[in-house]
Amino acid sequence: MTVRIWLALYIGFLLAACSGTSNPPSGSGTVSGFVISIGSGAKLAGVHVEVVGSGQSTTTDASGQFNFSGLASGKVRLSFHKDGYAPGYATAQAGAQEASVLVALKKEGSAQPYDPATSRTLYQMTEAGPYAVIFAAGSLDTSDANLRVVITPLDPTKEGQALPGRLQAGSSPLIPVTFAEFSILDSADRRINLKPGASAIVELPIPPELREVYPIGTKIHCYAYNPQTGQWEDFVEGTVELSSVDGSTPVLRASIRHFSWYGGAPEGQKCRNAAVQVVDANGKPLEGATVVVTPGVNGTTNAQGVASVWIAEGSPNPKMYAYKVSYNSDGRIPELPKTAKIIDIGYFVTDDIGVILPGLVEKDCASITPSSPLVRPQSGHPGSPENPLVIRLGPVGAAVYDVDAFLLASGASPSAFVYLAQGIPNPDGEIEDTEPVDGARITLGDGSGQPVALTGLGGGAYYLQGGLTLTPGKRYTLAIDADNNGSVEGSGSIVAVGNVAWEAGLDGSTRSAQGFVARWSDSASGAPGYSPVYYAFLSNDATDPASYDFDYYIGPALEFTPHSNAQGATSDAPLKPGSYTGLLWAFSGAFAPAGNNSYTVSDNITGPGISGRFYSYNLAGEVHLTLTGP
Repeated sequence: MTVRIWLALYIGFLLAACSGTSNPPSGSGTVSGFVISIGSGAKLAGVHVEVVGSGQSTTTDASGQFNFSGLASGKVRLSFHKDGYAPGYATAQAGAQEASVLVALKKEGSAQPYDPATSRTLYQMTEAGPYAVIFAAGSLDTSDANLRVVITPLDPTKEGQALPGRLQAGSSPLIPVTFAEFSILDSADRRINLKPGASAIVELPIPPELREVYPIGTKIHCYAYNPQTGQWEDFVEGTVELSSVDGSTPVLRASIRHFSWYGGAPEGQKCRNAAVQVVDANGKPLEGATVVVTPGVNGTTNAQGVASVWIAEGSPNPKMYAYKVSYNSDGRIPELPKTAKIIDIGYFVTDDIGVILPGLVEKDCASITPSSPLVRPQSGHPGSPENPLVIRLGPVGAAVYDVDAFLLASGASPSAFVYLAQGIPNPDGEIEDTEPVDGARITLGDGSGQPVALTGLGGGAYYLQGGLTLTPGKRYTLAIDADNNGSVEGSGSIVAVGNVAWEAGLDGSTRSAQGFVARWSDSASGAPGYSPVYYAFLSNDATDPASYDFDYYIGPALEFTPHSNAQGATSDAPLKPGSYTGLLWAFSGAFAPAGNNSYTVSDNITGPGISGRFYSYNLAGEVHLTLTGP
C-alpha cells in the first residue's frame, strides 16, 4: 500500500478522532501539545493525558495531539500513559494565551517476574551495558508474590527529549549522565513502591561517550522525578563503579527510595548566554517559538524570532532544538485540513558549541531564570545579538522517516552510507509499508569545516559518499533534511572506529587451549569519548556436531578468555583442541550484531517524524590458529 493511500486513511482517523476533559472547565487557562515516540518519531494516538491533581484528563487524537481548556492560570503538571511505553511527564504555564508542549515517550523494557520475598538482581541489557536494580527481600510495600519489574533504559546522549519535566534542580540546570525508569507492578497492574524507610540499589551504565568525563570513583548527584511536584528531587550521591552484572561496564551505583524516573545529573555551575534566532523554511523570523537547551535554560522567541537561552558548561555535547505549534491555515501540509494543528521543529546541529561558549557571557546558573535578559557578548561572536545561532523550522507531516546509516572510517576507501525511507505509523508508533525517499539533503561533518553532502543514488533511498578523509577516533555528526526544505529533521553523532587487528603473531600460531586469551588492538583506543563494542567469534573447523566448539565475546574490552560451548562441557572448560578461525568486528554507535538478541539498541537519530540508527564499524582480518590440549 502506498504512502498516499495511508495518508488518506490517516486523515480519516484524524477527522473522526475526538477528545474531551473529564471535568467541566473552571478557568481560562489553555494547554495543548503533541506526544511522540522517541523510538520512531511517530506522533502517538491513544495516550492518556492527565492534569495532575485536577482530575481533568483527555486522550491524544490520531495526530498525537491533546488539548485542555478551562484550567486555572499558572503552572500545570501533566502525566502521559500509554500501554507499552514508560510513563511521561511535563509542565506547562496555563494562561489566556495557549501554551504548547512537545512530549516524547519511550517504549518500556521487558517485564520480568519477581517475588518480593526474595533478594534478587534484575537487569535490562543494552549496547551501553546492563541497567540493574538490586532488591533486598521484603523491601517492597506489598503482599503480592507475583510482581512484574519493568526497567526502561534511557541514554541522554541519544534520547534526552524523553526525560520528563524540565531537567533542573531548583533554578539550576542539570547535566544529564544516565537515567532509567523503574516500574514495579502487581497482579492487578497497580504500581508498587518501597516500604517507608526501605531502599534498593540501582546501577545505570555511563554512556560510552561520557566515560572519560566520569571515570571510576566519580561521585554524581542522583535525582528522582516526582510527578506530584513536577520536580527532580535530590536523594543521594552515587558512585561510578564496575557493574555487578558483567564486571566490566562502568555504572553509576546509587540507592533509590522511590521507583520512578531516576538518574545521575550534576548541577550546572556556570552558564553561558546565547542569542538564538528561529526562522521558517523561507528564512522568516518566527515569534513565540520555544528553544530547548540540554543542558541549560530554555527561551521563547520575540517578534524578531530571537530567544535568549543559557547553555550549562560541563556537558561534552550540548544539544539545542526549537519548535512552534500553529494551525495549518496556510496549507503547508496539504494532506491535513487547514483547521488542524501542526508542529514545526528544527535542530541546531554542530559539535562546536563548546568552541562558541568561551566568547559568551558567563553567570552562575543558579542566578538566572527563563526571563533573564540577553547579555551582550563581544560584538559579532556566534551567539551574539548581531550573529545569533540560527535554527530553521519545518512542519512535521503525517508520514515519518526511518534512517539506517553507517560510517566506515578505515580501509582503502573511507565512506558514509545512508538508507532513508518513510511510512505511516500504526497506533503503537511502529512504521509500516515504508517507501524510499529520494531528494533528501544529508550532510556529514566533524565540526571543523564545511560539512560534506552525501550523494543520492537517484530514484531510491540510498545516499553514499566515498573517498572521504576521516579520522578514526574523531566524532562525526550526520544531519538529515529529509524533505530538503532547509530544516533538519534529525541528527546523530558517533566516534569513528579505528583499525582493529588481532594480536600480532596469532594468525598461523599454535597455542595451548588451557589459559588461552584472545587479544586484539584498535588504532583509535584512547581517543576522547571513544568507547566501542567489540564482537569476537572463535570456532573450530569440525563438521561433526559432537566435536564442534566455539565461543564469542561482545563488550568493550580488548581481550577475552574463551571457554567451551561444546555439548556436555562445563562452564569453565577451555575450548576443545583443534583448528580455529577467528572473526573480529568493532562497532561504535547504535548497532546490534546480526542474529544476537541479548540486548536492546536505542536509536541515536531521534526527533518528531524521524528516527534511526547511525554507527561506525570495521572488520579485522581473519585469523587461523591451532589449539592444543594439556
